[in-house]
Amino acid sequence: MGDVALLDLEMYCRRDAARLLGIAPQTLGRWLDGYTAPNGCRHPAVLRIEPRASLVAGRRYVTWGEFIEAGHLAAYRQQQRMPLNKLREYASAWRGRSDVSYPLARCKLGATPGWCLNDDGVASAESVAAFFDRVDFEGDIAVRYWPDGRDAYIVVDPRRQFGTPIIEGTRMGTEVVHRMYTAGDPAEWLAPAYGLDLVQVEAAIRFEQRLANRNVTAYSAA
Repeated sequence: MGDVALLDLEMYCRRDAARLLGIAPQTLGRWLDGYTAPNGCRHPAVLRIEPRASLVAGRRYVTWGEFIEAGHLAAYRQQQRMPLNKLREYASAWRGRSDVSYPLARCKLGATPGWCLNDDGVASAESVAAFFDRVDFEGDIAVRYWPDGRDAYIVVDPRRQFGTPIIEGTRMGTEVVHRMYTAGDPAEWLAPAYGLDLVQVEAAIRFEQRLANRNVTAYSAA
């Protein structure tokens, strides 16, 4: 699969993409498609640009490129606390510096520092460094995402198991492990039964429990 094809691959419904990224589905929807304010004013999308946005507005699935770009924006906004219009400027600045699709998913921070469009005009990549520390690149394309960090055994790979979180080096989905665990199968039994280490099973259980219990961030539209 080519690089561009990988980024264009439709992977997640919005609810699942938002769940993995720790943001509210309505927030992700605004970033993808824009929104209409109560006063009737139309606010354009942050991630999808015209005319593409008009063609895919309301599309059910999120591409792999959009997923990584949304993670970039979520990490940036969580630290910078920007209003949506400034976040849109930030994304536009990245697009303006590149002629490739999904520029926010193709950032190597060491070579391409991010733009911090705050009041003092400081340019910095620090706000998204932690996110991209959990992303693997092949060339300049994001190809894997480690949601709990590289040492936590859990990986999201669009080329494996339809992009669902799996235990590194296996095809075992974390959701499957967690479902069996909650049904009453102890981790000590699941590990040998599926050829896994106990630490892998426990990591999968912790990961799914964290997703189920964490509070998603619902950013205001302002």
